[in-house]
Amino acid sequence: SKTAFLLFPSPGESVPIDSVAHQMETLVVLDCKWTKSSLCRKNANLMKLRKVHLSNTYNTHYWRWHNAGDGCVSTIEAIYYAAMEVSEQKYKQLLSSEDQCTFTLQDHLADQSNLIHLLWLFGHQRAATFQAANRDGKPAPGSAEAKELARALRKQSGEYAWRSERNKEIGKILKEECRRMKELGLKKKH
Repeated sequence: SKTAFLLFPSPGESVPIDSVAHQMETLVVLDCKWTKSSLCRKNANLMKLRKVHLSNTYNTHYWRWHNAGDGCVSTIEAIYYAAMEVSEQKYKQLLSSEDQCTFTLQDHLADQSNLIHLLWLFGHQRAATFQAANRDGKPAPGSAEAKELARALRKQSGEYAWRSERNKEIGKILKEECRRMKELGLKKKH
């Protein structure tokens, strides 16, 4: 389809999303790490789609550590920015076009409002993650300090040391929850 695109940054293959926004009706987005996206190359239907990338560079607000560098965003952020860039381009086309355009000011305002709702859950989860780190006396996730800590953990005992540390923390939390449940159960019997 000439109106369907795949959001998949690929040097030499993908084009800026704003350059095809006026044609776009469908955007396919893979929810995976870009480095683990061999699915794209193995799926014939995905390979047929024209590839696009974000026209601008954005900083992530995602709390999970990654080592891909600046300008890399999470899937939800990529969807948000892609939709924002397409909406802005369609709105610019509306303003500059003397021809009849199917995209209206109401469409643009609805897009802007819907995009805010899209990120509500992301923002809520991000806030909870930051509050938990603050409560536990840990650096804010995604901060330079947290990234350094993650790097040090990975170097400390090999590639999977950070998972072991995380599993120990989860185990402590689960043991505490079981203890509380037992206490509540004992209190209910009396």
